[in-house]
Amino acid sequence: MGRVRDLWWRKAKQPDGTMAKEKSTRYGKGKRYLAVWMDPSGDEVSRAFPRKIDAENHVALMEADRLRGSYVDPRAGKVSLREYAETRWLPQLVHVAESTRETYERHLRHRVYPAFGGREVGSVTRADAKSFVAKLNGDPGLSASTVHIAFATLRIVMQAAVDDEIITANPCSRVKLPRLGDRVIDPLPVEAVGDMADAITPRYRIAVFLGAGAGLRRGEALGLTIPRVAFAKRHLDIRMQAQKGKLVELKTKYSRRIVPVDDLVLEEIERHMKLYEPAPGDVLISNTWKTVAKPSAFNSAWSRAVKKVGLPEGTRFHDLRHFYASALIAAGVNPKAIQRRMGHASITETFDTYGHLFPDHEELGRGAIDLLLRSPG
Repeated sequence: MGRVRDLWWRKAKQPDGTMAKEKSTRYGKGKRYLAVWMDPSGDEVSRAFPRKIDAENHVALMEADRLRGSYVDPRAGKVSLREYAETRWLPQLVHVAESTRETYERHLRHRVYPAFGGREVGSVTRADAKSFVAKLNGDPGLSASTVHIAFATLRIVMQAAVDDEIITANPCSRVKLPRLGDRVIDPLPVEAVGDMADAITPRYRIAVFLGAGAGLRRGEALGLTIPRVAFAKRHLDIRMQAQKGKLVELKTKYSRRIVPVDDLVLEEIERHMKLYEPAPGDVLISNTWKTVAKPSAFNSAWSRAVKKVGLPEGTRFHDLRHFYASALIAAGVNPKAIQRRMGHASITETFDTYGHLFPDHEELGRGAIDLLLRSPG
């Protein structure tokens, strides 16, 4: 059974043989009351408190948790958040895409660790989580979506700590986040696409056409292999992506897809093949060392081209994908076909991203009911 000890007083045997309380060597130093209880393995565990009522409540809580089977050793939460994330959480992320892992690592380094890296996992409170959101939201350089992702990273780490029985509850639960505004895609102008193709490092020119002409993501463009280009059928078979200079399979069945392409894209692919040797594995785009291009090197080349062309700072390769989708919408392509070509998991994702680009006015569809109901039977 649990108990509470007074660390400032002890019972001592008196000369007459009786027992009496007297001051201990710790009298007036540190926390006075020691909560003592048994963990599920039968070992004695303790924690000091300044007030007796707090020690008694803690013993009661530990005993109740042990009986319910929800006991978590308070000492486990003393590991720092950085140490827990680096040694336990990140190594367990074998189920996520490399790009997702990189996103987590980036937000840990730039936002979570500066706030909580040196803190014990068990010391982080809901008030701390709320303050973290408020601080991020007050940074004019961060968008609401960035705040959401950064906080989601912290929340996932803390939930993993709950699952690993490091802490009893997630302090990030029920924390309100800034409202996300309606997402409005403003596609790149046609001239900008051509200018980027001319301005970027020549061996990466083809990537611009794969983004703007086939809607490929950066990793998909850098990982496209020559055998997956069906010149006769005029399509690309998207199965792999490049990550950190290596080829890996696409994670979801929705990302693995057949994308029809126009002659211009095929002509650019043929042109590229005549100028540059493929990387090992017949990867279409290679770097100067004849290996698979790394995202960091490609991003540097992309940023230089953006600056040279005069596009807004922060223009991304992903904006070429938006250009492609907007072109399909303008051409009247069926939304389900657009979903498949973009590799979206659902039509909801397609409409949430590009819904504002679809034609929507009061005259659209007018006359369809008259045509059906007024026509002779």
